[in-house]
Amino acid sequence: MENPSSSEIPAPKYENLITVLSIDGGGIRGIIPGVILAYLESQLQVIDDDEDARLADYFDVIAGTSTGGLIAAMLTAPNPKANNRPLLAAKEIVHGIILTAGKALTGPKYDGEYLHELIRSKLGDTKLHQTLTNVVIPTFDVKKLQPTIFSSYQMETEEDLDVALSDICMATSAAPTYLPGHYFTKEDEQGKVIKEFNLIDGGVAANNPTLVAIREVTRKLIRSPDGKSVNPLDYNRFLVLSIGTGSNKGEEKYDAKMVSKWGILTWLFNSGSTPIIDCFSEASYDMVDYHNAVVFSALQSEDNYLRIQDNTLVGDLASVDIATKENLENLVKVGEQLLKKTVTRVNLDTGLYEPVPHKGTNEEELQRFIFIIYYLFNLFCSTLQNRSRQQERGESPNDHKMGSNFQTAMENQSKILAPKYENLITVLSIDGGGVRGIIPGVVLAYLESQLQELDGEDARLADYFDVISGTSTGGLVASMLAAPNPKAKNRPLFAAKDIVPFYLENSPKIFYQRRGLLAPLVNIGKALTGPKYDGKYLHELIRSKLGDTMLHQTLTNVVIPTFDITRLQPTIFSSYQMAMEPVLDVALSDICIGTSAAPTYLPAHYFTKQDERGKVIKEFNLIDGGLAANNPTLIAISEVTRDLIRRHVGGRNINPMDYNSFLIVSIGTGSNKSEEKYNAKMVSGWGGLTWLFNSGSTPVIDCFSEASNDMVDYHNAVVFSSLQSVDSYLRIQ
Repeated sequence: MENPSSSEIPAPKYENLITVLSIDGGGIRGIIPGVILAYLESQLQVIDDDEDARLADYFDVIAGTSTGGLIAAMLTAPNPKANNRPLLAAKEIVHGIILTAGKALTGPKYDGEYLHELIRSKLGDTKLHQTLTNVVIPTFDVKKLQPTIFSSYQMETEEDLDVALSDICMATSAAPTYLPGHYFTKEDEQGKVIKEFNLIDGGVAANNPTLVAIREVTRKLIRSPDGKSVNPLDYNRFLVLSIGTGSNKGEEKYDAKMVSKWGILTWLFNSGSTPIIDCFSEASYDMVDYHNAVVFSALQSEDNYLRIQDNTLVGDLASVDIATKENLENLVKVGEQLLKKTVTRVNLDTGLYEPVPHKGTNEEELQRFIFIIYYLFNLFCSTLQNRSRQQERGESPNDHKMGSNFQTAMENQSKILAPKYENLITVLSIDGGGVRGIIPGVVLAYLESQLQELDGEDARLADYFDVISGTSTGGLVASMLAAPNPKAKNRPLFAAKDIVPFYLENSPKIFYQRRGLLAPLVNIGKALTGPKYDGKYLHELIRSKLGDTMLHQTLTNVVIPTFDITRLQPTIFSSYQMAMEPVLDVALSDICIGTSAAPTYLPAHYFTKQDERGKVIKEFNLIDGGLAANNPTLIAISEVTRDLIRRHVGGRNINPMDYNSFLIVSIGTGSNKSEEKYNAKMVSGWGGLTWLFNSGSTPVIDCFSEASNDMVDYHNAVVFSSLQSVDSYLRIQ
């Protein structure tokens, strides 16, 4: 079988449908998707009656992060000994690559030499442009503190991204605390360096690369000749298979009381686990799946998106690097058993993964995908043959166009707080960033003052924004702007001009800086053995300001993400979600303490929700929302979208996927990208402790936070640009 793509960047195989295969990162747990992929390819071979059939023949895009990036490369790199065939069949992934690569993880954490030699021996000098289908592999530049995405699409406009697949794979798998960073250069024909790369694990940016892959396709569609007629939010055109590497959510081995006592060392090493990395990784998986579930649900296209993931791993199975023979064999069994498990999907109201009614097993659902892919593949091959005949006859074949079949799910229900501006939804979003909350405070004061000039001195931001979202310090600001003042009817607790004075007065007491000759030693000792700050003053301050105000009492809708350390998944407190899940209607003070509980800085926050008789109906074990979404803009949009799906707003229909209906102001708390204080060679020598504490900084937290900020901005910029609505999205950073 020959891959029918003819252009330098392979065109969509199936006219109006774009097929996407996405593979998560997860170290040796890449065995799990390896088993799934072997089954998928074997079934395509059966139905096509061709043992030479390969996944690259059927998928327009194969995306992968970390170990998933290595798999993606092996499935798409050409075999120099077999014309236009991939380097490896899917059945060879587990035994040929993942189990072999496991040998790289049998020493102390880990010099990477064996892994690098293995990758180079397999991929040789193959470049990105040579893959047999489109690939998308995210990495993170530790010097620039921003994601670098290697994709067949982006390479079109940025030729310096056309580098060796081996370098991309070594970079995307360079997990902090596990493997060294990867430095390499791109040179011109004269050998002059035109670009330097200082890269670490792509999981820092997108451990689940599904959303990145969809956005890369969207950017390609925008640039195509038919770009103006393409609806970039028409997810009906996508058929997406997203395969995870398993997680240990079900183990529930941490809780807020436990981690409240942790210092840097325990956040980094605890009973063979790395809790800080676990939290960031799980949050990355879930936020992507949550967003995709919202979008495909909005378009009534849930059957176009299949996520296969096992959230019940425990013990050694949950490790990314325990490469004993027994554990590796057990991971193979996990993959085999996962095929037999019932299809699950994230419940958008609870955030939990639940069996899908009227669905069978993952194996049965894959069979449905296989028939669709096979049918469309053969339809496409037939179309190519017809076009070839037309050209032979001197006729002009019809131009290739991508159709649009946009559906929405709208029900006639009322909304808690309807949009203020008919068919326009206004969103204010504020990033996390500790004392750097002063920066958005200044911007917000200016914004409110200008509104007051137009509308009177009593004007407040809550009067104008349908949604105010915030994470960590931004969550506190959002609450201050939206909570009612008990002394002034229907007026917010704070004017925007009060935010900066609040920070200037209280920050020195919240983040108390010790003085004296021994202060640095005392600070280091405290950071190693417990949180840097005890949080008592902050907690008392928040409670004194917000009192007993509950979430449902805010003057406009709010969205504040947190992260549940026990369930290892985001908990999003929003006015919208509360309508479906009243158990989330808790005190704003508890939400603010939870969303600001930054690991290594402040203790985790435990509280309960009780019924009228005082019976505990829900426990919360929360840490900083920045682990899930330091830039909460995308979460706010997703929450509004979910609400629009359920409701008929203000007597008018608003398309839940029409981003033209949004007017967004997203305010950051600044970053230190320009400082360029890290590089790949430097971090390659770091152990776990240095990743968490280096010259007064916390590099691993910096990297994850900056990646979170940038990936959200990247997604929003692509969408609003594609809709020719760039003026509807303002990012101030």
